[in-house]
Amino acid sequence: MSNSEISISTISYNKKEDLRILNACLSSWFSDPKILHFVHPEMTYPFKIGRWINLSYLNKSTTFILKYNNWIIGHLSIRINKESESAHLFHLIIDSDYQRNGYAKKLIIHAEKVITKKNINKININVMKKNQIAKKLYNSLGYLDISINKSGKIKMLKNLV
Repeated sequence: MSNSEISISTISYNKKEDLRILNACLSSWFSDPKILHFVHPEMTYPFKIGRWINLSYLNKSTTFILKYNNWIIGHLSIRINKESESAHLFHLIIDSDYQRNGYAKKLIIHAEKVITKKNINKININVMKKNQIAKKLYNSLGYLDISINKSGKIKMLKNLV
């Protein structure tokens, strides 16, 4: 698989056409309630784009999509907090047909480069304790566990300096 088949771009929940595309992708990916729970434990099944936006996209964020042969197969959002000089990665999703091919890693590395250019030195991400595949990925990229809550959500942190 050559890199020319893969691209990462920015998409917006505030643009009507982008929102239509995002809704189609997310609705398909979240047809499995287990996947929805892993990605966003506070969301209820079935997936509703309006609730998704109200819970996570009312504050300023940037969303990246990963395309393979012009087909969207991945999604990752970031929120930057300039006051604390930190960023939060959230809603990392790779289409189940394309998982375990390094695409999640590509999205995270892309986001880290964007964050670094904004002079941010800390990144955090949350992962459910049961999602050991994602946790292993984050550990391999230098993210360390810093806390776990009662529901099993682990907060992980990476220092970029």
